Amino acid sequence: MRLLSFELKKILFSKKFLYILIGIAVGVGILMGRNIIFESNIEKEARDKVDELLEINFSNSKIHNAILEDDPENELEQELSRLNSAMVNNLYETRNLLAPTKFREKLKLEMEYYSLAEEYKQKGGDHALSFQEISYSLALNEKLLEEDIPPEHETYSRAFPNFIKQVVDLFVNLGAIILMLLLIGEIMSSEFENRSINLLFTQPLKRAHIITSKFFSSIILYFITTIFLLAITLIIGYVFGYQGFFNYPVVIEVGQQIETITILEYMQNGIILVSISIFMIISLCLLFSLMFKHTLATLFSVLGTLLIGYVITTMITWPPFAWVNPFQYLLPTKAILIQNGQEWWQGIPIILLLTVAFFLIARQKVKTSKVD
Repeated sequence: MRLLSFELKKILFSKKFLYILIGIAVGVGILMGRNIIFESNIEKEARDKVDELLEINFSNSKIHNAILEDDPENELEQELSRLNSAMVNNLYETRNLLAPTKFREKLKLEMEYYSLAEEYKQKGGDHALSFQEISYSLALNEKLLEEDIPPEHETYSRAFPNFIKQVVDLFVNLGAIILMLLLIGEIMSSEFENRSINLLFTQPLKRAHIITSKFFSSIILYFITTIFLLAITLIIGYVFGYQGFFNYPVVIEVGQQIETITILEYMQNGIILVSISIFMIISLCLLFSLMFKHTLATLFSVLGTLLIGYVITTMITWPPFAWVNPFQYLLPTKAILIQNGQEWWQGIPIILLLTVAFFLIARQKVKTSKVD
């Protein structure tokens, strides 16, 4: 226990840890500042999107009119032209309802437009929106209307829950891995580089306890860093943001069907998955430190292993592979958003198994380690 406390204090009271915490606070502040700056562009962006869709429909209208001039009795073209005209009228109405207070009317009009676009494409019409985009938008708008929640901009929203999601997305998608490698990348290899391992080996303690203390101190450090990140995000979001809804819907795909989960469930699942991966990375880092006894070699080996694992993940899409793939949560949002033939939690058992395996191998390895 004293060795664990010593390892933890050594990192917590280091300048590197302080600088990383300051960097986290500044980064979250910059993200909120960006949202405040670009908030005024949200309505303009929505108007530009409507204008872009109008341009598409105007272009399609010219095509339909040209075909009908040559073949006025073409029933299919008549139907496509009717649907296209209905979409144009819908967009004119939508453009007059972009104010935030009229979000219910706007959502209903958008749903009508997406339904028309879906029917238009099913009948053979050409439209820039894909069937997947249409399905996602319909599901999101339907849930927003059902819950009576105003829509938020995915990137620039200052709504409290949506801002937290933006930070969590950055954290779970490589952010946590980068932070932990910066914090614990040299936790064991530095002992060999500066020869302080000699002192540890001469102490009246089992060598395996050195690995145990470093492993659990790294895990505690990860939780402290995560809690700090969330606390800073909550403070900045509360002070500079505005009230939102933690039941705000996030669209996911399960078994080829479109569903929604709450933004809170999404964030919880993301943090769980990245935490599991971090545990494995910590044990892998300790093992490679004992193998190479050099910080850069250890970091390159860990990064190389993760990169190879990620490439394999992108290449093998066979659903049962998720049961044995320990690298599928390096970018965990995809596992949450797309669950076709697999569950979001499916890789957790193999990752925990490998974490324990790497940890036990490192405990055995340290018993025979020597300083070069």
